[in-house]
Amino acid sequence: MQKLILHEDIFDALNQGKITTIRKGRRKIELGKLMFESSDEDRQKIVEVVSFYYAKLEDVNTEDLENDGFKDHQDMWEKMQRFYPDIGLEDEVTVVKFSC
Repeated sequence: MQKLILHEDIFDALNQGKITTIRKGRRKIELGKLMFESSDEDRQKIVEVVSFYYAKLEDVNTEDLENDGFKDHQDMWEKMQRFYPDIGLEDEVTVVKFSC
C-alpha cells in the first residue's frame, strides 16, 4: 500500500476536513488506498486517493490549497518552507486529493 508521512501536528486535520496534501516534486501516486502515518506517534489512517496532478507551486488550484489548510498561494509557500526550506513558487509539486 502506498504511504505518506504527515507531521504529528497536522495529522488531526484528517478528521477536520483536510482532503488534500501537497508534496514537493513529482511523487509516484496511484488512485486507491493510501496510508498516512504520523511522523512522531504510532498513528495511521487509510484514505482513498481520488485524483492527483502535478503543477508548479504557484499554479496549484485555489480550492486544493484551501483544502490543505492554506489561505492563499503566499500562505502555502511560506508554510511549506517548514518542510522544504528551499521551495520556490516555480517548483513542481504533486497535489493529492483524497477522501477519508
